[in-house]
Amino acid sequence: MKQFLLKFGRVIDPASNRDGVFDVLLRDGRVSAVEPQLPAPEGARSVDARGLWIAPGLIDVHVHLRDPGFPEKETISTGLRAAAAGGFTTVAAMANTSPVNDRPEITRYMIDRSRAIHAATLVPVSAVSKALAGAETVDFEAMAEAGAQLFSDDGIPVDDSRLLKRALERANRLGFAISLHEEDRSLSCNGAVNAGDASRRLGVIGYSDEAESERIRRDLTIALEANAAVHIAHVSTAESLDLIRAMRIKGARVTCEVTPHHFALDDSAALTWGPNAKMNPPLRSRRDVDAIGAAIEDGTIDMIASDHAPHDPQSKHMDHLAGLFGPGMAAPHLSADDAAEFARAANGIVGLETSLGLALALVHRGLISASRLISMMSAAPARLLKLNRGRLAVGDTADITVIDPDVEWTVEPDRFLSKSRNTPFRGMRLKGRALLTIVAGEIVYDGRKSAA
Repeated sequence: MKQFLLKFGRVIDPASNRDGVFDVLLRDGRVSAVEPQLPAPEGARSVDARGLWIAPGLIDVHVHLRDPGFPEKETISTGLRAAAAGGFTTVAAMANTSPVNDRPEITRYMIDRSRAIHAATLVPVSAVSKALAGAETVDFEAMAEAGAQLFSDDGIPVDDSRLLKRALERANRLGFAISLHEEDRSLSCNGAVNAGDASRRLGVIGYSDEAESERIRRDLTIALEANAAVHIAHVSTAESLDLIRAMRIKGARVTCEVTPHHFALDDSAALTWGPNAKMNPPLRSRRDVDAIGAAIEDGTIDMIASDHAPHDPQSKHMDHLAGLFGPGMAAPHLSADDAAEFARAANGIVGLETSLGLALALVHRGLISASRLISMMSAAPARLLKLNRGRLAVGDTADITVIDPDVEWTVEPDRFLSKSRNTPFRGMRLKGRALLTIVAGEIVYDGRKSAA
């Protein structure tokens, strides 16, 4: 019988309405007891968690693991180990792999591969349309039976409104949501960064706010008509948040997520970090960042997700552009050739190993409580993915993240467990990180060893 006792930690479990100092006993992979004081059973391993938070295992609903198909960027093995290092016990892996996760054998490959790794748990996300082409829906029933628990063409918007309505209805019958990448491509115009001062200074095409908000307007209208659950990925604009609020009042069953980079940075970061601050949707204006902060505070935004998007330097065109950007350098006005290179650079940044540290700043700034943060990163994601996770009740699977909220550390990409290093947070000082990540009662990441 395997037993594990966490002593004297602050247990933060919003789903159980618990926030206080407790001992937590784990036995054979499950939570056995949560009490103010528990004696250590004979043979139990004990950890002094004084000054630490004991939380339900963190869950990331939006991760790109690039496997199968892109081992130079990430693999299921490296991605799940990076997730564990970031404090995540479960991640939802998006479908834009090669081949696309649009048929059961790909789903089963992802699950089988993940089970061989002593790290975070993988939840497969099925594509909505075959080959992400937007022309024909996947077999929703077969994908759900194989193990998919969310559906998304993330990275590509679902342009065909009739296909989207059919997809929403089919997913709804199965009890699952569809996560939408909201972009009207006739309005985003292949923009490289947010339309505004940064795009003008760099000399690249700008990506308008309306490209996101107008597509959200259309899709939430369709979802309301279908009475179907829909999830809006990586919300980035003030207008989008206003639409979500308004459609909820009308009865839309909509949840939404925000990424740490969209609440921690504005579009000026692209002037320093170049392609490593290029993503879709782009970093937005300071006004939008302020609106996101207000929406986190008032509860409009349900959850935080990393949108972990690893890329090798070649995909980011760093061989051509790296010398033009960096801390302390003047923002370049790109030549036509360099602007074209910038536009072709892959979108996205790695986020699994920085997400928690960036999110904890919301607590340290007093914007939200610790309990609200854990809800956004555990309980709410569990509900979206239909997982029996996100709480620490007796009998639950012992997925736990032990957090040191006060430790200060510097983001050093060369120490990431992810295969990729594409981040605009290099050198940033953060406060708080995961110390232990426990999956089904087993330690899959021990930050005490890393600190040593």
